[in-house]
Amino acid sequence: MHHGRHTPKSVAAATGALVEPPPSVGVALAELDVDDSGPYDGPGQVVREKEHPAKPMTIDQALFEMELVGHDFFLFADADSGRASVVYRRKGYDYGVIRLVE
Repeated sequence: MHHGRHTPKSVAAATGALVEPPPSVGVALAELDVDDSGPYDGPGQVVREKEHPAKPMTIDQALFEMELVGHDFFLFADADSGRASVVYRRKGYDYGVIRLVE
């Protein structure tokens, strides 16, 4: 069933750019255990943390990676500004970008 998600080829068509994966993006995720030895206080707690390398990439590369992993957002280091940024899926076939500023 298709839920309005783009495949990597449709991302290229939507952005008008040829999107290819960076040569060494191999995103190795490291899961960190969070100390949960105390009493359970109910929902709303951080129960898992992940870290991954912040290899600088373009917005098109970040969109490709987001589609590759099948998520609705992707955190990356913007190659142009060097700042932490997030690409995310909006309603329909649009995307958004959030950038941190100093």
